[in-house]
Amino acid sequence: MELFGKNEAFSATAHTSIADEKGRVGHHMFMKYALLDGNFRTEMDMADSKNKKMSAEEAEQMKAMGMDKIIMLHRSADNKTYMVYPGMKAYCEVTQRQTEVKKKHTVTKVDKTEVGKDTIDGHACVRNKVVMTYEDGGTREMMVWSAKDLKDFPIKTEMPHNKGTIITAFRDIDQSRPDSSLFSLPSDYTAYGSMQEMMMANMQKMMGGMMPPGGMPRGPRPGADE
Repeated sequence: MELFGKNEAFSATAHTSIADEKGRVGHHMFMKYALLDGNFRTEMDMADSKNKKMSAEEAEQMKAMGMDKIIMLHRSADNKTYMVYPGMKAYCEVTQRQTEVKKKHTVTKVDKTEVGKDTIDGHACVRNKVVMTYEDGGTREMMVWSAKDLKDFPIKTEMPHNKGTIITAFRDIDQSRPDSSLFSLPSDYTAYGSMQEMMMANMQKMMGGMMPPGGMPRGPRPGADE
């Protein structure tokens, strides 16, 4: 949110990849972004992602559990963040239970230093070194390419990650106001108090689907011919 600056409303698609120290990409994903009046939405589909640590079987299992599509909503009205799972028709509030965790994610200062100029996808950009300082005193450094003709939209970012780099490139940038309904919680979805509660309910629902009305496991009936 700190990086989008003067962009108070937009929608875009982001391609994020993680490269190791030799530039080899082992993980990438596409995410849809939307911002409107302080409300923020991201949407990810695991079918559009590649993770060398996740097997095809694990990906299929996530899809069967209804966890392949994930929407994160931050709503400015109540200053709360929600995780929404369309496959489960459920959502829950994301809570920061530990003060230390909250401090690690609360930005108190952003410093920008211009280090060059580049052209990305036809957009003249200013390349800035950005250092964000958090409430707990920790810092995070990244390189940001801001497109001049898009109200300094951060069209590309690079951030150190372990020994590699996280690279995010935005495409299909639309700076008109997104539909406000994108930031509403679905009225026909079930609300849960926590992620653990939601996952437990989903597991029970899945197990229930494997049981016949009488409660006996599905399989050959006693005495039935093989």
